[in-house]
Amino acid sequence: MSKTLAKNCESKCQDPLRQSLLQIQQNICDFVLNSAGLAIGSASKAKVLIANTIRALIDGVLVEKTTAEIVLSGTVTADKFNVYVLSMIADGTVTATMGTEGDAIGDVVFPDVPDDSVVIGFVIVNPTGTGNFVGGTTELDDATVVPNAVYVNTPFPFNLNALSL
Repeated sequence: MSKTLAKNCESKCQDPLRQSLLQIQQNICDFVLNSAGLAIGSASKAKVLIANTIRALIDGVLVEKTTAEIVLSGTVTADKFNVYVLSMIADGTVTATMGTEGDAIGDVVFPDVPDDSVVIGFVIVNPTGTGNFVGGTTELDDATVVPNAVYVNTPFPFNLNALSL
């Protein structure tokens, strides 16, 4: 079953109350059902491993993604903090999207998450070693990063877009 309000309203709804309900429906109806078990990659330590088969409900459809390794892209400057948010869409495709780095963890800005996707977790990176963290190149257990790569699983409704309702 799809989100009927969203499906029937698209761009033709001008009523502010209906628009508000549409935003709420789009932001709370998709969610993860279990933990992804995020960890450092096994085949490549420059990737994030989804260790568990993950299940989610997206637009009323039960979605399943078996284990996979996800490439991070983008650079986190030495002694800064940033986050890579891992999200999944209905066909099981997982994407890692980098936030905006900050001097402190509280200064990090999370990226926008596409509609009709769920956040399965995120990785906080704070390179305090000898240089920058370069996604897809620097291993997550490299001296540049260690011990500052933290894996956070979000097995409950966690939608960053709800902050902008």
